[in-house]
Amino acid sequence: MHDKDLARQLRSLRCCHLPAEQKPQHAKPRDSGAYVPEMAARIEDDPNLTDGARRCARKLAEYIYCRNRETRSAEITVTYLMRALRRDRRSVQRYLRQLEHAGYISVEVIHAATRMCAGLLVELLAPLFARHHRRQWPQKLIKKDAARKSQNHRLRIKYSRESWALRCMDGVFRALMKTRPPLPAIV
Repeated sequence: MHDKDLARQLRSLRCCHLPAEQKPQHAKPRDSGAYVPEMAARIEDDPNLTDGARRCARKLAEYIYCRNRETRSAEITVTYLMRALRRDRRSVQRYLRQLEHAGYISVEVIHAATRMCAGLLVELLAPLFARHHRRQWPQKLIKKDAARKSQNHRLRIKYSRESWALRCMDGVFRALMKTRPPLPAIV
């Protein structure tokens, strides 16, 4: 080997074969309790959809499941989808076109008197759903007359055994003091 080749080899090893730098991690999203309802595996296997369109379909299913599960349609804006998917407007519009062209959703524009477009009315179509949920999603487990806020998760205060015993004895002490007059003051 010549000196020139050796120098080139050493330079290559010094510069080109370094380990990749780790990308900075974003903060983990907070747990909102929302979830994506059951959907057909067909959407995952469809070669005509991009990964972004599949993700958009899942986000639409989540949104509509929470908002209006009876009609399987909801008013939504492209701006909301942009923020939810963290994509630009044209990408979201492309995802919606792909899903509509493949027959998974139908999209109608909502017109308002003051603006050209006030949003979109997106309806989820049958191919998006698992066969056993094609007619309707399962009903909500809550009763319509029930209070919105659960009493099971109200603020709970924890006491030690000793402080709980003192707290319980307060009532006995107050009752005892009512039956016995206080001692006279010493002058």
